[in-house]
Amino acid sequence: MYSSNQRPPSTTKDKMQAQGLPNYPLLLNKTQSTPSSQEIKSGYTYSSYGTSTLSTQPQYVSFHYLFEQTRPYEQYGQKLNPYQINQQQSSSGMTTSLSTTQKTNSTISSMTQSQPEQQQPSKYMSNVSKGICGLRNIGNTCFMNSVLQCLLNLPAFNEHFFNGDYLKDMNSKNSSVPNEYSKLVSTIRSTPNFQSVAPYGIKSAVENVMPCFRGYAQQDAQEFLVALLDGLSLGLNRVKSKSTYKEMNDNLNGRTLQDLSKEWWEYSKSRENSLVLDYFQGQLLHTIKCSYCNHNSYAFDTFLDTSLAFTRAFKILEDMDLDRLLDKYVIEETIDDYYCSKCKKHQKVKRKFTIWRLPHILMFHIKRFDYRRFSSDKLNHRVKFPLELDMTKFIQDSRKTFLILVDQSTKNCQYSLCGIVNHSGTLYGGHYTADSLNPFNLKWYRYNDSDVREIDVKQQRYDTDGSSSPYILFYARKSLY
Repeated sequence: MYSSNQRPPSTTKDKMQAQGLPNYPLLLNKTQSTPSSQEIKSGYTYSSYGTSTLSTQPQYVSFHYLFEQTRPYEQYGQKLNPYQINQQQSSSGMTTSLSTTQKTNSTISSMTQSQPEQQQPSKYMSNVSKGICGLRNIGNTCFMNSVLQCLLNLPAFNEHFFNGDYLKDMNSKNSSVPNEYSKLVSTIRSTPNFQSVAPYGIKSAVENVMPCFRGYAQQDAQEFLVALLDGLSLGLNRVKSKSTYKEMNDNLNGRTLQDLSKEWWEYSKSRENSLVLDYFQGQLLHTIKCSYCNHNSYAFDTFLDTSLAFTRAFKILEDMDLDRLLDKYVIEETIDDYYCSKCKKHQKVKRKFTIWRLPHILMFHIKRFDYRRFSSDKLNHRVKFPLELDMTKFIQDSRKTFLILVDQSTKNCQYSLCGIVNHSGTLYGGHYTADSLNPFNLKWYRYNDSDVREIDVKQQRYDTDGSSSPYILFYARKSLY
């Protein structure tokens, strides 16, 4: 839970920088979050704290040492994965001693990885995590940690950051977010199971893109998700010179909707085209029909996440399932005062959204925070949602209307649930956690900041009983696994 008297770790970060240490990974024993000033003055680095041995319990282990690495697979003259590096270092008997901590800043920055002070059993050296790693709360940052845990466990997407493919699209002026995210991916992959790292670097990088996330106040997880993806996309934008902005034509003028969709899509890609959009961007058809002259106008909007609301016209609906929320999202609605381009005045119109292009990763934001003029509240409605999602039914209307596939991306409509950002508490104080499917062993884990525990997702009975906690749902195409 959030703690009002929790001390922000800015002083710790400053001390780390003064010692020439990297922003992360910072692996500390839970009971000793920061060293004292006297210990820092005595010359000890953070890796000397929490030297208790690893627990033999496979599902919960305290974290206790510092890895000093950034891109471990780019050393040794060849690309080695973290598992191979750990094995090499284990066989050579590399350990961290007090003399190691006396190295100069330049030497520290060149080190790839330090082993624990106490040599661990070989089973822990070989039990290298691939995403089963907690993220320390560094000051009301559970909103960030929960989002990161869902993103870090997405299939396929993170491989581009782990193997360095993302570098070919790097925009040097906006490189901080992609670089820090890549470092975090590598760190998570090379940290033993059920330990934890402190994500100072990625927080600082996002703060530079979105200053509203500076400091350690409570923040919204969905807003952070959007900011993080925007920062990644900005830094990896393949478009170095954007096309001139123009108003898009909303009338067919003898063209098909497929032609119009392609024109809008290509225009969007001419201004922003990135690895992030390759995975997360879809396209919506926005249709407006004038009730007076029956004129239709069309617009194609891109989207990264889809916000699903319980309320319309301030009418609170009953508990429901994801299908009903999606049906409600695409249902036709009446707008009383909308400007008709043919009538040249405001008229009553009917508006409808149609999902036109499907992304590889679907993200559904369940709008639980209801803001009104005189009051605001959190909506604790239970939502049922499936582990396997077929999106075909939500584009069938378009197929029936236009007799052909809306877009080639809609041929593959089979998705698997892969992540959940949960919120507990109220609008004014609460806590975020994440449930996420590991893409390597296909097991589910619950991430509560530093704590990581395996769960049986079927026992949660999300598809039959629902839950009042889910705030963001992540679905990935089955073809990505």
